[in-house]
Amino acid sequence: MSQNLIFLLLAILVVPGYCIIMPQQPPPQSCPGESNGNCERGWKNFTRPSGEWCMKIFYENSITQPTAEQHCQKYDATLSGLQNQMEAQYVISTVTRRIYPETGSVWVGMARRSFCQTVGLTEDCSWATSFQWTDKSATGTDGFEWTCNQPDNARGRSQQCGVLTVSSQGSVDGIQTGLLDDVGCEFDFIKNDKKERDIKAYICGKKP
Repeated sequence: MSQNLIFLLLAILVVPGYCIIMPQQPPPQSCPGESNGNCERGWKNFTRPSGEWCMKIFYENSITQPTAEQHCQKYDATLSGLQNQMEAQYVISTVTRRIYPETGSVWVGMARRSFCQTVGLTEDCSWATSFQWTDKSATGTDGFEWTCNQPDNARGRSQQCGVLTVSSQGSVDGIQTGLLDDVGCEFDFIKNDKKERDIKAYICGKKP
């Protein structure tokens, strides 16, 4: 038995009214819940110039853009655009954590404008004007952060849809992580030897 413990026991026995005051543990701190606004449980709330918007990320490998849109509609939603970089960073960080250490792409609610469907990058069809958001909620061009020299409408002018590249690395197959790229709406990444960029998820969005 240690000397300090012996002295403590003697003090309890000899000194009347002696008591031991044990240090109190601070109460556990609870983290505040994520603000959900008027969105359903499981949907993330964002405030846009057009009003409140609810987003949810769904995970499915190799899904095409038309099929992803159909799945969103089952929840009375549509493929979501990106109002700004805050929304984009939410999607990038969330999907990256979920699929790590894998890499891939996420379908976004955007489509090439009709007057830009048969051309690449031109003065009239630039990074800011070639595409438009399709969710009828996102506005402006703050969400248009394209990888280098995109959207170029390559592969026979067939790249009418857009994806967000996600990875814990700086780039995937030459495409910068966290930026948009134009692709065919039913492009098969696996068959085209681009497995690292295969679709891993899609973003649905709707008003509350």
